[in-house]
Amino acid sequence: MKRLRPPAISATDTVQACAAGITIPDRAQALTDALPTIMRCEAEYLQLGPAGQLYRILPSLGVTAAIDAALMGIIYKNHFARQGSPSRVLYDRIRMAPEFSLCPLCGQRIVATVDHYLPQSRFPALNLTPANLVPACSDCNKRKLATVPARAEDQTLHPYFDDLGNERWLIASIQPSSPPTVSFDIRAAKIWDEILTARVRNHFVVMGLSELYVAQAASELADISYGLEGVGDTAGPVGIRQHLDAQFRSCQARDPNSWKTALYEGLRDSDWFCDEGFGLIRNPRQANEQAMGHALL
Repeated sequence: MKRLRPPAISATDTVQACAAGITIPDRAQALTDALPTIMRCEAEYLQLGPAGQLYRILPSLGVTAAIDAALMGIIYKNHFARQGSPSRVLYDRIRMAPEFSLCPLCGQRIVATVDHYLPQSRFPALNLTPANLVPACSDCNKRKLATVPARAEDQTLHPYFDDLGNERWLIASIQPSSPPTVSFDIRAAKIWDEILTARVRNHFVVMGLSELYVAQAASELADISYGLEGVGDTAGPVGIRQHLDAQFRSCQARDPNSWKTALYEGLRDSDWFCDEGFGLIRNPRQANEQAMGHALL
């Protein structure tokens, strides 16, 4: 997960901008009248969020007697997020916040939308609360769906509130095979308590990060295979390890817990990969045939 600074705007800003763009007078007035309720819910959210206790917020069927969950959903989609509306600039400010437009939930795919951390169908009073609006890629947005955590450890990570520190916690293991295979896992950081550790693991599962990172790693291995063979031909296993270490240090300097950082650390630390595994990326079938031939001799 990539940590983000919370938006420097409040629910008052979003509600007022949204109401200004609603041409249905009764609807605009109903939203304006709901502002005190929305502000109270925002205050509760901002109190519980940094403590990792958003699961304690109770779902509701509406905001006020005049605005139920369905209408609040319409207000969000047709007014707040609508292209050309006065509030769209605030929506875009939230959506475009991540560096390089990378989704903070997976750290890999491009942001395509804004996700409600607590789902809008169950928490309509938070639909326009900026702290509840997180930029996300389409895949992460769909994976979260409208799930409501019942316990602290069931919560996925929140980019605005959860600080995982700078210690290495994403690790990659290299399995001797032809071609080499990579797996990713979580190694709890020393500063994490049991609940945060459980939340990181839960986030990893809910967002499908293991499958995503394995696929990216396989593509990365294919990209570097020819170059590694050249290094191996001229400098042997020592040169391979030095090359991988340089890549690891470069990736780590930018993000100590990207899948690339974990991958290059795992490759560097694998004696098998540095000795022979690098040569099995492009030519797995040939390598398997050679191994079978040696076994028959």
